[in-house]
Amino acid sequence: MALNQYLILSAFLFCCGVYGVLARRNGVLVLLSVELMLNAVNINLVAFGTQNDTVAGQVFALFVIAVAAAEVGVGLA
Repeated sequence: MALNQYLILSAFLFCCGVYGVLARRNGVLVLLSVELMLNAVNINLVAFGTQNDTVAGQVFALFVIAVAAAEVGVGLA
């Protein structure tokens, strides 16, 4: 797949997440929308890392996943 296909998918996911954050009043749904935005960022990081033949995008994606897991822990508490 080409890089711009990943970017289009990521932009669509990010826009859905922004809409969810702005339109919802429920805290759990807002956290779910933030997770959607973080996943869009992960797609961007991995796509650009693959484009540049580096592992840095995957490493940053793992850090974002760790932050998302911490957010879920806070949301469930």
